[in-house]
Amino acid sequence: MRILLAVLLAFAVGCQKDDKPKEDSTPGNRRVPVEVIDVRQGIIRDTLTSTSTVDSRRSVDVVAEIPGIVISLDVEQGDSVKKNARLAQIQRDELALGVETAQSSVSRLQSEVERLKPLFDKGVVSRQVYDEAKWRLEQAQTEQRRARTAAADQRVVSPMEGVIAVRNVNLGQQVATGTPLFRVVNPTDLIVNINLPESALGRVFEGQRAYLDSDALNDKRFDGKVERISPVVDPRTGTVRITVGIEGENTGLRPGMFVKVNIVLEEKDDALVIPRRAVVYVEEEPTVFVAADGIAQRRTVKLGVSEGADVQVLDGLSAGQQVVVLGQDGLKNGTPIDATKRKDGP
Repeated sequence: MRILLAVLLAFAVGCQKDDKPKEDSTPGNRRVPVEVIDVRQGIIRDTLTSTSTVDSRRSVDVVAEIPGIVISLDVEQGDSVKKNARLAQIQRDELALGVETAQSSVSRLQSEVERLKPLFDKGVVSRQVYDEAKWRLEQAQTEQRRARTAAADQRVVSPMEGVIAVRNVNLGQQVATGTPLFRVVNPTDLIVNINLPESALGRVFEGQRAYLDSDALNDKRFDGKVERISPVVDPRTGTVRITVGIEGENTGLRPGMFVKVNIVLEEKDDALVIPRRAVVYVEEEPTVFVAADGIAQRRTVKLGVSEGADVQVLDGLSAGQQVVVLGQDGLKNGTPIDATKRKDGP
């Protein structure tokens, strides 16, 4: 009886253990969190890219034409000026001395004429003596006007309408002939000069479309056009100088600002586009992971042109499919995934 009771008890315990659900601890069944984005159809451009700084098409450096001391400054950096507007005044030491000497002569001769006048009226001094004194005074006054004119004519003027981009001189500074004083630019007529390898000569031509991106302006884009191609190649660098004119609205751009210049070689209007970071290279072949029914499916793709963070897909995907852009490292074909659609674009 005791033996039968022990057997029944052991059977009951065994049944309880078998009824308890087994926990699946297989690592392959855990879903890997990933971010995905839709394969989209859109415009992508094949471009030649370079970087440079914005310059003004019309700019001029104003230099001192005479040596002397800066006795007045009429403008500051950032001021708008008209053509022939006075920017500063320079006075040479000898010119200032000439004005003082002429003034002294006029004062002395004027006193002499004033002294002789009553003597002439009384007949003590002859007319000849009095007239000679007046003539010497007139000559001294003429010389005084000439000296003042010479001193006043040392004006530094703007040769064009524009904005003072740089002021290199201070009030009271001694300057020599040729000393740079100001730089005047036209802030609306802008260009960018870039240097491209000579191998680009067969693909770049005047009138070709371009666009510029500025990091400082939150990647704001500006339209441009190739205006000039240098007829010579720099033998030291093997590059050719290309001038790109900025067209249309250019609010925010300033001379000296750093930009990325993209010359458009070809534009594809209806291309399949994915973020470049979605591509994983397996044995040097470009592949992507497509999210389908909670499973990562590896696809070998054929890529076309790239532009910025995007790349064109020529084969292997279709519009509307979702590709993994974050978390694909370590994924294998058939890995269960927990996909979240990325909201902030590529």
